[in-house]
Amino acid sequence: MKFFIAAPFGNYIKPTGCIPVTGTYTLHARGNVLWSILTTLRYDFKSRGWRNKLGLPNPGVKNGLHRHFHGGEVLSIAEIQKGDFKKLVEIIPEGTDIELNLSCPNLAKRLPWDSARVFTQTSTRKWCIAKLSPLTTPEQLEFLIDDLGFTQLHFSNTLPLGGGRGGLSGRVLRPYTMDLIRLVRENWGSDIEIIAGGGVNDFGAVYEYLNEGANHVSLGSVCFNPFKLRKLLKDIRDE
Repeated sequence: MKFFIAAPFGNYIKPTGCIPVTGTYTLHARGNVLWSILTTLRYDFKSRGWRNKLGLPNPGVKNGLHRHFHGGEVLSIAEIQKGDFKKLVEIIPEGTDIELNLSCPNLAKRLPWDSARVFTQTSTRKWCIAKLSPLTTPEQLEFLIDDLGFTQLHFSNTLPLGGGRGGLSGRVLRPYTMDLIRLVRENWGSDIEIIAGGGVNDFGAVYEYLNEGANHVSLGSVCFNPFKLRKLLKDIRDE
């Protein structure tokens, strides 16, 4: 079992024993990270989760590889224009562990996933993860697993709110993630490696995900609270 620090937290938080996910990076630079955080990130008290409309601001994959990425980490990438993945695979060093963000709710358009297969055609990566929406359908999972060949899935990205309101993270994701874990286990058994995330702010949530069938756990919005994160990591190490 592994614990991942979800992007973008993995750019800056790299605890011993955890796998940081850096990014998310795109082919070209997008926006200003600090400005996007200041203007769009808000805590939703009603839903007890974080709402954002960041839209993947980043310095571009080449700068990201130089600034933040080190050995033992996973590089998160996303496609903005159709065909970007085919260009990204030429830039990213062979053997680099990656996570394909296929589910950001704050992009202007949705792209088909077919070009993502360029990353599953090589066996030199220990991690080649697809990060998916909590609203992923059985048909989408079938295409991703059976057609594209992904065997490592991360549930879930932020919950799309619609109407340009961004995405919601936190404990609201738990029932969606649990349903997706069950769906994969019922249809693909143990052939698929599952990373579960969403509302993991105590060891109870870790246990629930593992008990449902997850192989690994991702820590995300808990990173906003360094004291809670430190306690959770201590509880993990003590188990």
